[in-house]
Amino acid sequence: MQQYLYTLLFTFTLLFLPTESILGQWTEIPLPNEHPEVFALAVHANNELVIGTGGLPNSSTNAMGILWSNDHGDNITHRSTGLLDTRFDRLFRSIISLDGWLVAGSADGVYFSNDSGKNWEKRSNGLPIVRQTSKKSSNGLTSLDGTIFCGTPAGVFKTNDKGKTWVDSSNGLSNPDVRALTCLEKTLVASTDGAGIYISSDGGNHWSAANNGIPANVHSRAIIGNDQALFAGTNRGTYRSTDLGKTWSPTLGSANARSFAIGNGLVAAGAFRGSGTVYISSNNGENWFDASANLPRGGIGVWAMAIDNQFIYAAVNRQGLWRLAIKDFEALQKKGGTGLAKSAAGQLPEISGSLVTQTLDSNQDGKLSPAELNQASLALESLDKNQDGQLTQSEMGLNPTRQAPMGGIGGGRSGMASGVLSRLKSMDTNGDGILTKDEIPGMMQRIIDRADTNLDGALDNQEIEAFTQQLRPGGRN
Repeated sequence: MQQYLYTLLFTFTLLFLPTESILGQWTEIPLPNEHPEVFALAVHANNELVIGTGGLPNSSTNAMGILWSNDHGDNITHRSTGLLDTRFDRLFRSIISLDGWLVAGSADGVYFSNDSGKNWEKRSNGLPIVRQTSKKSSNGLTSLDGTIFCGTPAGVFKTNDKGKTWVDSSNGLSNPDVRALTCLEKTLVASTDGAGIYISSDGGNHWSAANNGIPANVHSRAIIGNDQALFAGTNRGTYRSTDLGKTWSPTLGSANARSFAIGNGLVAAGAFRGSGTVYISSNNGENWFDASANLPRGGIGVWAMAIDNQFIYAAVNRQGLWRLAIKDFEALQKKGGTGLAKSAAGQLPEISGSLVTQTLDSNQDGKLSPAELNQASLALESLDKNQDGQLTQSEMGLNPTRQAPMGGIGGGRSGMASGVLSRLKSMDTNGDGILTKDEIPGMMQRIIDRADTNLDGALDNQEIEAFTQQLRPGGRN
């Protein structure tokens, strides 16, 4: 039964979900001890990935400090020498790369490294102690003309000597709880938890509110600047400014960006609230694409993002660290993808109304989410009324006389097989008669394990036809 349900689910996915919904698949980056929480990401020097782990006070999983990779996450190593051994010192909320240095803001102070994270030194003299935790909580970091700025629950602090001394730089902030910082040209921009956005045009000596176009008293925890545009994530949506924060306009519909990343001509936003998880723009926020694909949708959202020369990275709440190849995103764009015109609505593919699709669509919203696809086998077993290990057309609620497009499920198993055969052969993009893993979307690559009879890691026409023959009447399940 399990093998037959896999074949049925594979066929349904292949025939009824649009190609763009299965392209652009994210892969999880295995972290030591399967650590589920990452709060900060940065790309340093020669595309080195720096990972700041997180944890929650009431969670059994504590942060484990800084992790590092020089091969896009294929191999991860610890780089925490010099970090104090407390859960506050090993929980990182922000990391920046600056002139060969790494600067990392922890839940108890700021750490500096000038050797790619091999050794760290805590430099927090002058940072405020937060009353709630009795620690020097550090939220966001940015730099301007060699000066480093740190956002804390008690305001903005700056250092001109690589953290040896910090001084208060909060004049003008009506709400001192600063959650994120960025700079664009000579303008500093701060996200506050309850008073929206503030800007400073004099190196942090004075701050003024900059919320024209943003609802009053919003909570903002993400801000980034890129090529004449600023992006701010708030609890009332995501906003964009093209005049250094003087005015803002909504972007991304109802999605509340919790994190941002820029690089390779892209802006990426990780959603805290909205219909998707990750949105990407290649034209500086004029248009966005929902690139969530198979990312887990549970939990709060995306804590952190980063972009290097090959991958886009997303740290998903309690679901670990994931990456998406930039070339896959570009392929998705070329095919039209799930594009947004400054709106986050309706991103998952709509599905038809057969009994099979209604069974898979557990929340009946007309779309199949990654979570629903993960539970598909159990859902399909519920249709096997006589429990003979097979699903008949009657049990699937299908009309054997009805012809479906592309030889789909409605045309019976013969039509189903023809549709799958046609779809698989269309994926042979170079026309060499061999279907390789590079040509098969990640969501479907298990087909090679089932159909690759000569074990060469690819499928030739004979293997493809033999596999689809199993879908015809009397075929092997």
